[in-house]
Amino acid sequence: MQSVVKFHRNGSAPSSIRAAVLFCILAMMTHSSRGAGIADYPGDPKKGLARSAACVSCHEGHGRSTGTSLFPRIGGQNFEYLYRSLREYRDGQRRMGWARMMMTDAVRGFSDDDLKDIARHFSSMRW
Repeated sequence: MQSVVKFHRNGSAPSSIRAAVLFCILAMMTHSSRGAGIADYPGDPKKGLARSAACVSCHEGHGRSTGTSLFPRIGGQNFEYLYRSLREYRDGQRRMGWARMMMTDAVRGFSDDDLKDIARHFSSMRW
C-alpha cells in the first residue's frame, strides 16, 4: 500500500504535513537540549546535601513536602528535571508565578556543578 501526498496548486504542503514536520523539528530540538552538559559531571549527593539548606527551608524535611505545603516535593524527583529546573531559575529562564523570585534568589551564585550536586542529592532520595 502506497500513500501519496497531494500538494496544493501553489506548491505548499498540506497543513497536516507542515504540522508533522514542525513537531519533528521541535522534538529533535527538545531532545538534544535536554540534560545538556549532565554527562560531564554527574553530581555528588554529599556535596548537594551541604548546599541544600535553602531548599529544605521551604520544601520541608529534606525535600519531602507533606502535601500540606505550598512547595512541591522534590525529594526523589528525576535528576535531569531537577537540574534543568534549577539552572532555568538561576538563569532567569523559568517564570512560574510567585515562586520565581524565591527560587532565583535561592540558586543565585551557584555553578552548574553546584546545581548538579543539589539535584543529585534530592534525586537520590526515595519518593
